[in-house]
Amino acid sequence: MNEIATDKGKVPNDKLREMRCEFNPLSRCDGSVMYSQGSTVVIAAVLGPVEVKTQSLSIDGSYLECNYRPKAGLPQVKERIRESVIQDVLELAVLGESYPRSKMSVQIQELEDRGSIDACAVNAACLAMIIGGLPMKYSFAAVQCIINEDGEYILDPDQRETLHQRASFTFAFDSLEGDLLLVQTKGSFKIAQFNDIECLCRSASANIFQFYRDNIAKYHGRKSSPTSDVKEMETET
Repeated sequence: MNEIATDKGKVPNDKLREMRCEFNPLSRCDGSVMYSQGSTVVIAAVLGPVEVKTQSLSIDGSYLECNYRPKAGLPQVKERIRESVIQDVLELAVLGESYPRSKMSVQIQELEDRGSIDACAVNAACLAMIIGGLPMKYSFAAVQCIINEDGEYILDPDQRETLHQRASFTFAFDSLEGDLLLVQTKGSFKIAQFNDIECLCRSASANIFQFYRDNIAKYHGRKSSPTSDVKEMETET
């Protein structure tokens, strides 16, 4: 495990939890993904572009709708805030001018919140948009990190670790220049700690982008095993 120096010592955890995804688990949409980080699980689905109602009509571009639903019950204030944050990131990434006078919809359902749900939901939305074929300027990846009571940095914390946090950070980066698309902070921290955690999350986002590439390539069948390559050569011969 790589460790970085901070004003409080070392980083005890600079690894993301295991990521998994299943593409198109839902049938009545243009693209969907079930995405997990550790035990946190989210399902995201996209619809569109489709015809839009007059009140949401935009001549210059498409109307983007984002809905976030909790595991149980109706959305509360925290879910509405999460929904708004995700929509802001989506609007930065989508090429809405490609489909004027139309509507694109992203639906996100929380299945299990075991820590870092904000980052997990953003990443699920990105994968669903890619699989659904929505026009995008770039892909994006979100990473969460906390400072615990001992001043240590915990990357992609689980639910147990977040119970003892002193500050929480969520960053989202684009895949082209690594520009910041989202910064969410909570709690008290120093500027030096903010800078350290931004660098830590930026580095971790590269692993998420690689996860996107690997799984999308597998989904489209772009990767072949050595055995299949041999069979193909034998057939050609």
